[in-house]
Amino acid sequence: MFEKLIAISFIVTACLLFLAAWSLMAWSLWKLLLALLSGGSLSEALLSMISVVVIAMAVIEVVRYVIEEEIYLSRTQDPLTQKEITGGVVKIFVIIIISVGLEGLVYLFKAGLENISLLPYPAVIIFASVFALVGLGIYQKLTKIDRRSPAP
Repeated sequence: MFEKLIAISFIVTACLLFLAAWSLMAWSLWKLLLALLSGGSLSEALLSMISVVVIAMAVIEVVRYVIEEEIYLSRTQDPLTQKEITGGVVKIFVIIIISVGLEGLVYLFKAGLENISLLPYPAVIIFASVFALVGLGIYQKLTKIDRRSPAP
């Protein structure tokens, strides 16, 4: 019974996150439409929309991961292997790295359009995503499973 309660909790959480992500995308589309109708800055509205959609897509990707790992796969299976655990960590981390990198690019374009003195902030964000990518590479190298068979 406890396993079913946990599965239901994951389903509800995934549905709420999915609804929130789609709501964010609808809101960003609404803001773009308002900018078009009011004669506001189209480039700024588009960059803002891209920023929100990137975040929404990252949330959807996390929802997909939760559904795959916690709902579709039986929770009563054998314990996960090191390879499966490492793969799950890598999936989530890649989602974060891509989201942070795209956010940095969006802010880079915004700084270029608005005020060039705002450039250090997006540069730091992009540097953080590169640093995280290097960290992920180190993590994968350190957790690499030796696939060679032992010598006879």
